[in-house]
Amino acid sequence: MAPLGLALGSGGARGWCHIGVLNRLVELGVRPDMVAGCSMGALVGAAFAAGRLGELEAWARSLTIARFVSLLDLRPTGGGLIAGREIARVLA
Repeated sequence: MAPLGLALGSGGARGWCHIGVLNRLVELGVRPDMVAGCSMGALVGAAFAAGRLGELEAWARSLTIARFVSLLDLRPTGGGLIAGREIARVLA
């Protein structure tokens, strides 16, 4: 069978949705050989590739509105609305 690659898109809400899609693919016995992503898709793809998707999902589901807002380090100029420093700090 030919290798299967999966490209995950950017965007916070869409990125979190990738978790459910990846979980469902695995349930169906479909496991991508390669995963690439952009922004939040890269974060989810990396967690999947590292075998830590469940931990990322548990962390995301535990977020309260206040904690979620505290992670938003807005960047009004430059590429992307969120700089991502706070998310990177949490993941480290």
